[in-house]
Amino acid sequence: MDVLKKLQIGVLLPHVKLYGGIKRFFELGNQFVDLGHEFTAFTSTGERPTWFNFKGEFKPTSELNTKQLDAVFFTELSLLDEIVNSNAKRKIYYIVNPSVNLSKIKKHKQIEFFANSSNLLQRAKKKFGIDAFPALGGVNLKNFSIKQIKPIVPNEPFTVMAYGRIAEGRKGTMYVVRACERLQEKGYKVKLLLFDTPVTEKIQKAIDEFKTTVPFEFILNHPVDQNVQIYHKADFFVAPEKKTGYANTVVEAMASGIPVIATSSGTKDLLFHNETGLLITRNSYRICEAINKLIFDYNLCLELTAKARKNIEPLDWSLLATRIIENLQHPKKD
Repeated sequence: MDVLKKLQIGVLLPHVKLYGGIKRFFELGNQFVDLGHEFTAFTSTGERPTWFNFKGEFKPTSELNTKQLDAVFFTELSLLDEIVNSNAKRKIYYIVNPSVNLSKIKKHKQIEFFANSSNLLQRAKKKFGIDAFPALGGVNLKNFSIKQIKPIVPNEPFTVMAYGRIAEGRKGTMYVVRACERLQEKGYKVKLLLFDTPVTEKIQKAIDEFKTTVPFEFILNHPVDQNVQIYHKADFFVAPEKKTGYANTVVEAMASGIPVIATSSGTKDLLFHNETGLLITRNSYRICEAINKLIFDYNLCLELTAKARKNIEPLDWSLLATRIIENLQHPKKD
């Protein structure tokens, strides 16, 4: 029988700003610590985030080799040299970005690959011949209660929610805005709910300059562990994204019991058309049609939300962390 040991795990990060790929390691790090392992996040300065209560350690990148790490993760190509030169026993590139040229990393035989979604798992295999470990997920279900949704009453206001990262066109926020404007033109009393935590001046500027004819609320800098409060304000959640690894906002909406309309980008593990949500293309007309369908089919909304919540239960951070630890407890086979 294998003797399982306490692991020393690390991650090399480019910064600690609020992005999905960064938050992933803080969530996993807390789970690793709860499982009895040590977890250290390395950045150029060793700074701590102000937006997340992290249980692990923070150290500057210059101290990467002061610990004999059993495994070290990274997600940025720019950090490849530091990883290659580290003394970690296992060096793992965790695929979270669908735009990275993995061939540049693949040539370093000592580096393994994990993927955070089936979207990226399939891309790695098909385009680069890489068999990545399926480290799929996650979501903190403890932070999300299920909203008891109600039928939309004719001639009464309803709320459409989307991620408000306007400065990043791939998020598709403006498609949702245009769809809501179309609904308004048809006489619907639609409200728009957007949220974001601006991490750059460009993102803040886009928010400051945002305009629409639709009544809207833009929530900024909301505590990430309390996002359920925002989702429960909504009747529908729309995510017309592209080039997404794993759709964090979609899984959070599903965890909150909100009917979801989304593209296939980053949602292959989450959204099954007419079962856990409605699949659409990046087109304001298609979004408008999908919202209209849900407005007039309350039973479908109930079915979608119930199945969606059930489907994402295996993607909880605690279960993902356990799967990763099981992988790390066994030496890499050449």
